[in-house]
Parts: sequence; structure tokens; C-alpha cells
Amino acid sequence: MNSGSRAAVAVRGRPLTWHRVQRMIAPYVFISPGVVFYLMVTIIPMVWGFWISFHKWSIIWPAHPWVGLGNYTALLSEDLFWTSLRNTAIYTAGVVPVEVAVALMVALLLNTRLRGRSFYRLLYYLPVVTPLSISAVIWQWIYHPHVGLFNWVMRLLRLPTHDWLQEIGTAMLAVIIVAIWSGVGYRMVIFLAALQGIPQTYYEAAMIDGAGRFALFRYITLPLLKPATLFVLVTSIIGSFQVFSIVNVLTQGGPLDSTHVVVYYIYKRAFGDLQFGLAAAMSFVLFAIILVVTAIQWKLIGREVSYE
Repeated sequence: MNSGSRAAVAVRGRPLTWHRVQRMIAPYVFISPGVVFYLMVTIIPMVWGFWISFHKWSIIWPAHPWVGLGNYTALLSEDLFWTSLRNTAIYTAGVVPVEVAVALMVALLLNTRLRGRSFYRLLYYLPVVTPLSISAVIWQWIYHPHVGLFNWVMRLLRLPTHDWLQEIGTAMLAVIIVAIWSGVGYRMVIFLAALQGIPQTYYEAAMIDGAGRFALFRYITLPLLKPATLFVLVTSIIGSFQVFSIVNVLTQGGPLDSTHVVVYYIYKRAFGDLQFGLAAAMSFVLFAIILVVTAIQWKLIGREVSYE
């Protein structure tokens, strides 16, 4: 028997004292509050919501009859649900590419030796720490048809003004602008951290070989930013599918359901119509859609990402 085996046997053969028991259970005691909190606010509500989705559930009726997949099949015949899905897809397509591109450009700019860059970093990050409901109220005034900043600029340029939040052609665009404004700062910080993690020796070696700025960006910066880009894309798309606060404050789904997104529809079904079973079913359909979209991103982009 080698020395390692004898040591292992000696450790296993020691008597189980109270001090050893304390050392064994101490880690679990320390993490138990977090585990209990996570169970209470995430796992248990998720399981309970999944159970509710198979019932006709309302808080004003004591009986909650089992309907099986009835709530899920009922969604197929609801035109407003499909409209909400379409609007959510339009919102995602309008927000995510622009948000990621602008965040990357701002991060590249603020990663240089720009005078006052600390101030600009703070300026771009301020919308992130501002609650979305407060930001939406501010933007309501900016979009105001009579005293708003947007229409003041339009009148200054002698262009036609709009009731930005009440016209079908401009309401979704107005919501998208607010979402980009509020989300760029967070993505910028992710890109900025990734940029500062790229060794400068790579750039110095490439410049010695005669590489220009565009070549440095294409062959060094972009490939080394793939992990951060994947993270930003995945989180941005998940967040865009879950948009609620901006729509709830700015448009309430209008005009004529042109900004009616899925989470707002879930909210109306649950707390407006008190159809919690149907709302729970919609929540899990949305969860399945997000899961599939995320899996596709990992399949297409994730395998090209190296974390070494």
C-alpha cells in the first residue's frame, strides 16, 4: 500500500467528532439561505405555474377544474396572441442588432485614450441604473405631440410632426428607440471589459507586420470578442422577448394593438381578465420559444467561440 492510500485510510478511520461534523456541514449552512430564497422565488413558482397552466384557474372561483392541454390549444385560436408574437419579433429585430452594434461602437470609442472618457462612460451607463418606468415617463414627455422634444426638432427642420405614441406607423419605432437608449450602456460595459482583456502585444505584433486599423479590428478584435458577443446577443434577445415596462407605460399595447407584446398580453390575461391558467400557459409557450431561439444561437455561434 502506497503512502497516499495509507493517508486516505487514516483519514477515514478517524473518529467522527463534533468539530469534524461542523466542518462538513458549515458550507451547506452558509449557502442554505440562498438556496431557500432561490427555491421560493424561482423554482417553486415555476413548478406551481406549470401546474396552473393545466387548469382553468381564477382567483374569484373556488373550483379550478383540470383542462389538460386546453389552455395551450386555446392559444392557437387567439388572434391577439399571434399578433403579440409578431410584435415581439418585430421589436426584437429592431432592438437587438442596433443595440449590439451601437454598444460595440461606443465601447471601441471609450477604449481609446479619449479625453474625459470616464465622464462619457458614466453618461452612457446612466440609463441602465435609471428604472425603466421612470425612463418611460421621461420619454413620454419627449414624444409629446405638442411640447415634446422630437416634434420641436421636426418643426425646426420644417418636417411633419407626429403623435409618436398614438400613430400605428410610429408607436413601435418609439418603443424601440427607448429600449435601445436604455440598454446600450449595459452592453457597452460588457464589450469594454472584453476589449480591455485583449493583450496589447497582439496589436503591436500585427502593426509591426503592417496591419491597418481595419485589419486589426477584423482579424484580432472581432475574433477575440466572440465570447462577449455571444453573451450580449443571447441576453439581449432574451430581454427583448420579455419586454414589458416600456410598453406598459408608453403605449399600453396600442394603438390598435400595434405594440401589444407577449408579456404585456400575459399580464392582461392574468391581472385583467383573471385567467391565470391561460396566462401561465402563455408564459411557458414564451419560455419554450426563448429556449429554442437560445439553443439555435448556441448551435450557430457557440461552437465557434473559444474561451481559452
